[in-house]
Amino acid sequence: MRIELQPAYILHTRPYRDTSLLVDFFTPDFGRISAIARGVRQRKGNKRQLLNPFLRLLISWQGKTDLKLLTSFESDNLHVHLQGQSLYSGFYLNELLMRLLPEMDPHSEIFALYQDTLAMLGSEVNVEPCLRKFEFQLLNDLGYGLDFSVDAVTQRELHSEGYYRCEAQQGFIECPALVSSFSGVPSPLVFKGADLLAIAADDYCAPETRQAAKQLARMLLRPLLGNRPLQSRELFRQLSPRV
Repeated sequence: MRIELQPAYILHTRPYRDTSLLVDFFTPDFGRISAIARGVRQRKGNKRQLLNPFLRLLISWQGKTDLKLLTSFESDNLHVHLQGQSLYSGFYLNELLMRLLPEMDPHSEIFALYQDTLAMLGSEVNVEPCLRKFEFQLLNDLGYGLDFSVDAVTQRELHSEGYYRCEAQQGFIECPALVSSFSGVPSPLVFKGADLLAIAADDYCAPETRQAAKQLARMLLRPLLGNRPLQSRELFRQLSPRV
């Protein structure tokens, strides 16, 4: 199989043999693919510099096995400059896609989501809304999203004054507010209806909503990611404990 000029972003690179790189790409039509970039580690100049994250490329490859041979690559003239929290956030997106997407499984809608999120990270100061929107939409597109509009048992609409526990296989179920005797705040596994409705509307203005969204996203992602910790999250924690 020979593929020509497929748009792609780099998710991860690692040395391969003496002079090559093993590169994980994310493409709209073929999903995540792994390809060998032969001899690029011994080359200096602009061509080698293209093999960096957050730069959209046009790549060509050949091969029928899981490991492809990269035959050419060039810039697609779209690059997002990330720094500080935005840079760490970009690495987090890449690690999520590496861990959650199987190879050669097309997800054009996730490719568009990833591209849009990179653009937002490059222009917005507050990274939290960007990350939460990405996480919840990614879960939806992978088939693990929840219905934020109704109670999973009664099918009644969620209301802002209610409290709901989250069952990953069902959805949100109304329950009494569980209050910690130490802090006087609802248990992290129970969410305010107002926060769930705000998340559904992509409204992260309130700090309480941002905190609830982070807890909920981590709870839903945990069984999919397994026990191995995310390296990008550890790096991010050193930079900022808030996200």
